[in-house]
This record gives sequence, structure tokens and C-alpha cells, in this order.
Amino acid sequence: MVFSDIPTLRAAFTIRQGLDDAPSWTSVKQAVQEIAAVQIDTVSVVARSHHLTLRNRVKDYEPGHVWKALRERQVFETWAHACSVVPIEEYPYYWHHMQRDPTTYNSWYQKLYNEHRDLMDVVEARIRNEGPLSSRDFEDPSGKKRGGFWDWKPAKVALDLLWTRGRIAVVERKNFQRLYDLTERAIPSKYLNQEVDRDQVWRFFLERSLECLVTSTPRQLLEYISLRNYALDYGAEQRPKNRTKIMEQLLAQLEQEDVVMRIDVSQSTQQYYILTRRLPFLHQIQDRRYSSSRAWFLNPFDNLVWDRQRVRELFDMEIKLEAYVPPAKRQFGYYITPILWKHNLIGRIDPKADRANKTLILRNVEVTLPRNQLNDAIEAIGEELQRFKDFHNLDQIRIERAKPAKLKNALTS
Repeated sequence: MVFSDIPTLRAAFTIRQGLDDAPSWTSVKQAVQEIAAVQIDTVSVVARSHHLTLRNRVKDYEPGHVWKALRERQVFETWAHACSVVPIEEYPYYWHHMQRDPTTYNSWYQKLYNEHRDLMDVVEARIRNEGPLSSRDFEDPSGKKRGGFWDWKPAKVALDLLWTRGRIAVVERKNFQRLYDLTERAIPSKYLNQEVDRDQVWRFFLERSLECLVTSTPRQLLEYISLRNYALDYGAEQRPKNRTKIMEQLLAQLEQEDVVMRIDVSQSTQQYYILTRRLPFLHQIQDRRYSSSRAWFLNPFDNLVWDRQRVRELFDMEIKLEAYVPPAKRQFGYYITPILWKHNLIGRIDPKADRANKTLILRNVEVTLPRNQLNDAIEAIGEELQRFKDFHNLDQIRIERAKPAKLKNALTS
């Protein structure tokens, strides 16, 4: 049994995620390989989430870099933790989920699939004959104006179904819109034709997730790159309510093989695990007690905060996405962005890029620290605020609300 504590687990996790004193990696490809996936999201009140996640981890990152990596087949787009870019080398493992029998999906997916089967063949044939196409290249027979995820035109639904089934792949994004081509033309043959069996799949995703988390409970492992889907989704006997127990059984098997070890964490009732090969890293963190002086703004879709329950357990913070909550019911703001400092979450901001007036607006900012730590934190947050402003090519900063009140002047002076 290995012994540790929550502060060590926090530090190990944040450092492993590339969030120490400076961006840890030199390219999108390297960053995605290190953290397994980067979630893509449409919200654009500031730069979209994938750019913010990569900005924190890639030196001199610019928004076009992720799409360049996609065009060059360094990464591919798939459903990992939501829609994400993942390393191209891992395509064979994700392929297993794409090839599942549609009847094993939920009733909503089956209904969509059955309604669009014929159209999927028509759409695929056009791509085969004409080359890469986007949703805009297909007319909507209804002629009505569409809006929102639940009101897609039929061809757009067919494209998404073809993509999730692995029949087509995203080869580029133009103005954020996907451009699709046939999978055999989009994915390098050495990955497309590489075969892996089911036993390799669950082992790969379990070890991949645990590598990125450093330490994890069985339940937390299910959440990192949707391991519950890619490794465990094989039949009715493995419904979601049973998956934590299944994960415990798989971890026990790897424990017998000396691939993983248990960790006894002080002041926690949770059972944590670690890859045996990562023990030296954990001991290094535990002995040195790393304490980064840099502050980081983490978008609500950052890998560090994907699992809200894990955030509560390790960081003692409640994170809620309020972008889709009616304004009158929001408790903090539209785009809640946690602040990381010294390997802990110490507060949050609600940023907005007023691009027309070249102004970064913080509609709300809150820091929850003892008074004796506040001044050091303010200096670090102020430096990150300047970096955040510059990344968005804005000229000035305006803060509307702040707690404590001194933050308002301290961060804009």
C-alpha cells in the first residue's frame, strides 16, 4: 500500500496536466499526446475552449495551430470526452466504439439511425464522388431556418451519424465548420488497418486515463475520456449503474499483474489507484512539495475540471456551467472560469471579450483565500489577466464585480 495525501494528489495532477510554472509542451501534437484529448466546444464569449486549453499547455500557441494539426493528420476528431481531438496513433482503439452494432445504442440514437439510413448512403456517395464536403454543401428540403443542436437539417444529422460510425472523418475545419471526407482517405492506412482486440481496448483506455490523472478512484476513471463507453460498453449487463463495480474488477486484475497499486490517502474515504510505473513521480511530488507561483485561468471544459465530482474531492470547489442557465438564475456568471494557483483552485472569473471595443470584461471575479495569501495571489492573477488579454488581442481590462472588493482596483491598476 502507498500512502499519500490530498495536497500531493492535487500537485501531481496539475503538474501532469502541464500546469506548473509555464506551458509545458511545444506543439499541439505533444500536448494532445500528453493529456489524451482536448475537448472542442462552440461557446465563443472568449476564445473557444480548445484554444484556451491548449493556450495553457503549448508554448506560443495560436488558434490556427490545432486545425493545422488536424489537417496534417497529427490528431483526429472523435467523441472522447465529448467532441475532442485525440492523437492519430490512437485511432484503432476508438474504432472499436465506432463499429458497435447500432441496436446496442440508446433508443434516441437508434431512432435517428433508422430514420436516416438511406440518406446516410446518399451523403456518403456524394463525398466519395465529389471529395470533402461540409454541411453547407447539402440543401435543406424543408427550406426553413434551422437553429440549435436539436433542429439540424437531415443531411447534417446524416453527416454526424456517418462520422460517429467511422464511415467519414473530419479532415479540416473552416470557420469552425467541419469538412468531411471518407475515412479511408482521411486516416493513414497504418492506423486504419491496425487491429486491436477487446482486451487491448479496455487496458489501453484504463491505463491512458490513469496516466493522465496520476491517481484516481474507480469512478473517476470512468469520466476522463469517457472510459465507460470505450472500454466497458459491450452489453446490457454493463449498464451505467454497474460500471464502477466493473472498473473495480478490472483494477483488481491489473493489481494482480502489478500494473496498478492502491493508495491510502489521508483524510479521504475514497480508494485511489496509481500506475505502478508512476510511483516515482508521485514520490517526487510528495518529497519536494512543488508550489507553482503562476496563476492559470481554466475554461469550464479544461481537462483538469472535466469531472466535477473529482474537483470537489481533490480541490474542494463546486464548479457549475451556467452558460445554459437563464440569466436570472445564474449564481455567478455565464462562463465560469476557475483560477488555479499553487496547485489549488482559489477562485473564479466570468470573462467576456468585447472585441468591438478591444476590451476584456470580467463580469465577475471572486477569490476565496485567507488575507495573508491574498496579495501574492493578486499579483499572480494580475499577470495571468494580462496574458489572457494579450492572447485575445485586446487592449484594456474592465472589471464589473469583484469579491473581495479590493480585487477590482488591484487587478486593473
